[in-house]
Amino acid sequence: MKLQRQSDKVLVEASIKKLIETEFAGLKGSPNFKFDWSLEKHSDVYKIFLLSDVDEVLGLVSVLDDPEFKRIHIDLVKSSVANQGKNKQYDFIAGCQIAFAVSLTYEYGYNGFVSLDPKLKLVDLYKKKYGFEEFGYQMISQGENSKLLVDKYLLSHEEE
Repeated sequence: MKLQRQSDKVLVEASIKKLIETEFAGLKGSPNFKFDWSLEKHSDVYKIFLLSDVDEVLGLVSVLDDPEFKRIHIDLVKSSVANQGKNKQYDFIAGCQIAFAVSLTYEYGYNGFVSLDPKLKLVDLYKKKYGFEEFGYQMISQGENSKLLVDKYLLSHEEE
């Protein structure tokens, strides 16, 4: 997968890896993430980082396997402080994290079914940018949209 460095629009190689137990302590009180990620230990938490700098966590995503409904639920997705807003260092972080969660659905046999509980101010963003649909109080991606997310952010990574 690739992220886009905003200063020169160059695509750089990135990867996602599951956090290990000892990494949670390093995130607590971190100025890069204004959230206590140890609260997400009930989920699988994955970090996104550049291959050229494996120590800098650019974003985190917490996902829950929900076999009863045959889906992956995205509990929380966040970019580091330096990668939020108009002046962010890298783009495509959230897209790659969402697409990664979708890719897990194929591994688990859920065929692209992913859900999340959006903040109200992000509903339009999830619809327009990522193709999610409203489904009650949640938003979902499935079928063709999920395939498109994986293709766009994990495989071909066309520029937006």
